[in-house]
Amino acid sequence: MVFAFGASPHITIPEGVTKIGRAAFYECTDLTSITIPESVTEIGAYAFCGCTALTSVNMPAHVIKINEGIFRGCTSLSSVTMPKGVTEIGKHAFRGCTALTSITIPENVTKIDRFAFFDCTGLTSLSMPQSVTQIDMFAFFGCTGLTHITIPQGITQINQFAFWRCTGLTSVTIPQGVTRISRSVFSGCIGLTSVSIPQGVTEIDLSAFSYCTSLTDIVIPESVTQIGDSAFQGCTSLTSVTIPESVTQIGKSAFSNCPFLTIHTPAGSYAEQYAKEQGIPFAHI
Repeated sequence: MVFAFGASPHITIPEGVTKIGRAAFYECTDLTSITIPESVTEIGAYAFCGCTALTSVNMPAHVIKINEGIFRGCTSLSSVTMPKGVTEIGKHAFRGCTALTSITIPENVTKIDRFAFFDCTGLTSLSMPQSVTQIDMFAFFGCTGLTHITIPQGITQINQFAFWRCTGLTSVTIPQGVTRISRSVFSGCIGLTSVSIPQGVTEIDLSAFSYCTSLTDIVIPESVTQIGDSAFQGCTSLTSVTIPESVTQIGKSAFSNCPFLTIHTPAGSYAEQYAKEQGIPFAHI
């Protein structure tokens, strides 16, 4: 089922229709509401992309995937009800939905794809179920209204730039299953004051927490062996980092432009040697 530009402000899709095709309502800028029957089992990619007047959507119970770009650029969309059977939220699905303030991700979702909630600047409340195991790159980039995120315990992978420039984020707890803090994953989160890194993480990647200007102290767990270049660059409020003996590699600019930093580390550790080479004050633990 495909509709042309200039559709009426409200559309009721007839009972019996099973699929809404790709880009079916693409840039129907006058569309404010739509009634979708329970017979629909699939809504194609970019189906409502650019429907800037659309305010709310109730999706039928048998839809199992939120396809790519389905609501991209729906700048008036403030309410979406997703069916319980949904297992995946596709890339760019809600990108630029600036009026969206809260979202509840259904219990069966396992993956939030890249750019899924990119630039959803009005999003203040996010509920993620324990079923989620992967948050892909740029998934929540620029969600400046988010203040706290509870990342599910089932998460094993948070990809690069996932929470980049979430400037309102104040605290985050990373679950035990994560083994790598990816590149720039929390970079530019200028409101972040607290982060808990669990045992099991082995690598803190390039620019992972760069320019988190409110972060004051970090404890690196004993499972970590590598801290990447620029990992904490520009964390101008950082006063204390505890680095264990397990760390054997630290990027040259990992702590550059951290003017008040003291590194706390065991005597004779690699981190002590690094601190001396970089002219960073250190203390033994």
